[in-house]
Amino acid sequence: MVTIKNKYVLLAAGFWISGIVLLLLGAIYKAQSWSGTVLSLGIIGQAIGFGFLGFAIMQSVFRKKE
Repeated sequence: MVTIKNKYVLLAAGFWISGIVLLLLGAIYKAQSWSGTVLSLGIIGQAIGFGFLGFAIMQSVFRKKE
């Protein structure tokens, strides 16, 4: 069973990996006119992934022990 913390970590990993793929595609096709958009989307995807990872870490740190 997946807990909420694990869902956020999986979501972060998904955004991070998709960001890496978009960055690589933008770098490979840098001569095309749309490569700048793909690179920007890759950077944004990685930023969102790291944001979700930070949220998951802070959620686990500040969770009250009962």
